[in-house]
Amino acid sequence: MTDEVALTRVVTDFARLLVSDYHVSDALHHLVEGVTEVLDISGAGVSLAEGDRLEFATAANEPVSRLERIQEDAQEGPCLDAHRSGQTVLVSDLADDPARWPALSRSASHIGSLAVAGLPMSLNGTSLGALNLYDFKRHDWSEEEVGAARLLADVATGYVANASRLAEVRRTTEQLQKALDSRVLIEQAKGVLAGERHISVDESFKLLRAHARSHNLSLRSVAEAVVNLRLRL
Repeated sequence: MTDEVALTRVVTDFARLLVSDYHVSDALHHLVEGVTEVLDISGAGVSLAEGDRLEFATAANEPVSRLERIQEDAQEGPCLDAHRSGQTVLVSDLADDPARWPALSRSASHIGSLAVAGLPMSLNGTSLGALNLYDFKRHDWSEEEVGAARLLADVATGYVANASRLAEVRRTTEQLQKALDSRVLIEQAKGVLAGERHISVDESFKLLRAHARSHNLSLRSVAEAVVNLRLRL
């Protein structure tokens, strides 16, 4: 089911982001958080193309981060299939066909049912990566849900292109690399805060996000200050 009110709010927030000095990673974080809220699912993640590989860029929460990393390590999963084929991949329950993506199925077996969907993020026929949806229960993806997710994925892809300011693949690749580098900084900052405060990585990420929002800063800049300047929230 799609929350139309939430969808309108997320698209409006995207429009506001466009006129700010945003970083690609901020647009991608906004995408995964927004689509999770709009579809009322367990989470979402984004993987970006890096040469012949897909690399995990961001996720709505730590359980989804683990699923994204598994696909990155194995280079198999719905995100890879969506990226390579340019088609949406929908699976109501991984348990229905565990041999399709063995590494992901093995890691998700403790969850019970896990629904997944992969949507390509493409620009002018070139795939830049994939948006991945997860629900920790059986979920038959509706056309309405896929349409809403595709809308947000297309908007975010446009932000990636706009942030690069040039259509050339070289400039786009540089921006994508910055997004991947931001993920490393943010992961390090989450670990620092989690260790020092004795909280979960999800709680530490909430602290980072809240500080960035309240001070009108990017997540990357806050994470960099935590890791390199010993900022404590």
